[in-house]
Amino acid sequence: MKIEETKPTSESFDDKLKRLAVEEAELRVKALKEEAEARVEEREVRKHQLKDLKSNIADRDLKDKQAQLDREQQGKTFRAQDATDNFNWKTCTHKKGGMAHARDVRVLTTGGNSNQYSVFKHQMLNGDIWVRCSRCSRTWAPPVEKNFYFRDGIVVARQDGVFDTAKFEAAKLEYLRAVNFETNNSTSSSVQCRLSKYDPASKRMVDAADVYRENIASTNLR
Repeated sequence: MKIEETKPTSESFDDKLKRLAVEEAELRVKALKEEAEARVEEREVRKHQLKDLKSNIADRDLKDKQAQLDREQQGKTFRAQDATDNFNWKTCTHKKGGMAHARDVRVLTTGGNSNQYSVFKHQMLNGDIWVRCSRCSRTWAPPVEKNFYFRDGIVVARQDGVFDTAKFEAAKLEYLRAVNFETNNSTSSSVQCRLSKYDPASKRMVDAADVYRENIASTNLR
């Protein structure tokens, strides 16, 4: 039996062009498919990013609203405390004496009827005298101008309000009256200091007691 050897047939030029065209088309389809999948993934990523962004904005808005509510509540609390303090201060005689018993201890917060005032006086390090009532806890200190700028009846910063001269002068008179309260309590004192600051206009060191007074204006002797 004779076996004939077959020789591989060479690919014609037209067949080669067809094969290359098919391979190129397959590559294009694959690339388009991958591009489409990438776009879908990108849309999903953007969707999640947008969701996170909206969530963050909502959280920030919620925190801002909560902070605003907290500030408003704090303001109401402070105003209520101020109203209570002002009422107690006005009803207190700031004097010693009076009788307190188990059923009525109001004299301990409204003051007695003695000629002597139930106050403590303290000389601050700049020389100012501060006065505190031991009954209602009110403190009298030299008034400072920065606390007498008002807008709509509320104390504001200098640049935001109008200075009330009448209230400032009235506060000065009330402070001087408290300093002169008659009491047999001894006046305490801090170490006395001379405070100075440089004045660019005169190019000299000048008294700075007013600076110290402003810095401690919001404190009291409680």
